[in-house]
Amino acid sequence: MEPNKSLIKALRLLSLIITDRGVSSLTEIASSQAIPLPTAHRIAETFVQQGYLVRSRRGHYHAGSVLRRLGANVSAADVAAGLARPRLAKLAKKYECTAHLGILESGMVTYLVKEANPETGLFTREGMQLEAYCSAIGKILLAAMPAQDLEDYLDSGPFVSLTANTLVSSGALRTEITAVRKSGFAVDNRESSDDLYCLAVPLADQDSTIFAAISLSFNQIDQAPPKIDEYVAALRDLASMIENKLAG
Repeated sequence: MEPNKSLIKALRLLSLIITDRGVSSLTEIASSQAIPLPTAHRIAETFVQQGYLVRSRRGHYHAGSVLRRLGANVSAADVAAGLARPRLAKLAKKYECTAHLGILESGMVTYLVKEANPETGLFTREGMQLEAYCSAIGKILLAAMPAQDLEDYLDSGPFVSLTANTLVSSGALRTEITAVRKSGFAVDNRESSDDLYCLAVPLADQDSTIFAAISLSFNQIDQAPPKIDEYVAALRDLASMIENKLAG
């Protein structure tokens, strides 16, 4: 039996898109394989319709919910980062701030996405790690921990005071995390840096497990920024959109 050349072409394109993790555009991937762009677009959109791919921004695709359920080597965080990046960039520009997406690794926040208004000059960078207890993203992710894991983390102190506002006692952090669970968002009120105020909300997968968080950071300020309710609402809207796309 002769192999189905169209199927082989489609599967090769799917494999390249997944491996690329949304870095390259479909135009670039198709060109590298000498696949006509209209053909590549038709294949990619078919995979989107069937849940094998999800579109993040114009011409960029990531593994969809079907592939993740099948156990493909693709994390929800990787896909969420691709989905979030262009939209976090819009929020950063709109509110003249820095927007992040981060995950928790060994008690530290790892930033997977940073999109910033050029004039902010914030010290963070993609791949950088920051202590969880003094960051808004970190508090969201600590609040999502199983009870015993959280207690183990809180017992791992002492925690270092980075500013006069840093919460360093286990009791104060426990109270803060309880408040985060109740409100659904977290605040870094000049706790990691004297002139930095951050707001964060969670990202959850299809099983309602929180795996990441997104945030807006305002620096070079000495008090809480205006329109906090608006900022939190914008983050929640974006989180909902990402979660819906992850669910396929």
